[in-house]
Amino acid sequence: MLPCLRDVVKIPPLFGVVPIQPFGVLVGIGLVVGYLLARRRAKATGLDPDLCADGMVWTVVVGFVVAHWVSVVFYFPHRIAENPLVLLAFWSGLSSFGGFVGGLLGAYWYFARRRKVSLLEYADAIIFGLMPGWIFGRLGCTVVHDHPGRPTSFFMGVKCGALPEHDLGLYEMLYTIVLTGVLYALKGVRPFPGFHPGLMMLLYAPVRFALDYLRVEDKTYLGFTPGQYSAVLMGAAGIALMAYGRHVKNRPAKKEPARTKPAKARGR
Repeated sequence: MLPCLRDVVKIPPLFGVVPIQPFGVLVGIGLVVGYLLARRRAKATGLDPDLCADGMVWTVVVGFVVAHWVSVVFYFPHRIAENPLVLLAFWSGLSSFGGFVGGLLGAYWYFARRRKVSLLEYADAIIFGLMPGWIFGRLGCTVVHDHPGRPTSFFMGVKCGALPEHDLGLYEMLYTIVLTGVLYALKGVRPFPGFHPGLMMLLYAPVRFALDYLRVEDKTYLGFTPGQYSAVLMGAAGIALMAYGRHVKNRPAKKEPARTKPAKARGR
């Protein structure tokens, strides 16, 4: 069995007064790492690194907001009735799938609507920062053990209470490391725009769907958790993204109308 990191990892308060949470520190590190790696990938592929970095800020900010709303609305709706202001407590509860949807909305607004550039091209760069950054985010979840699963005798069970239990944050962190390795191994493979984010979505969705069966009793709809429905939608979105990327690549370029030469002036 593994030890409960929540009881081991302690950060002393700043100036002895301001509390510092390990989760927040690790998420902050993940954001910085993701920001720098996305900029580097954009530059390496001939994109504007500053534009990519600005778009990633919008992606992350909108992603965090929607992640919190999805968490509260679908997993803890009773908290809204108790105190509607919980919708504004963005630090309290996050949904990974809500973050994906929000990030997509933020990226679409910034790149496609505001800056009028290819969302697919910049999504290919951002994913190279998002995946490594996600490792730190899930490491934060592992440290605070905020995704406990069912009791288990599995050797990777974490004992934070009376019985050892699955730690879904730990499992997802380990799988994200694998996905990041696959992503960077294929960094030179660019068959069409949107290939890399589409591939990550397709590889992530089925594993996330399966992991939700290890959750403790959770709110379900027709026998499935919100996360499982989201996993199905993500898998479908990954297929659609890759199909659209292939279509964009194979679409014939628009021919410019032939320019007619001005007629020569006739002499009198």
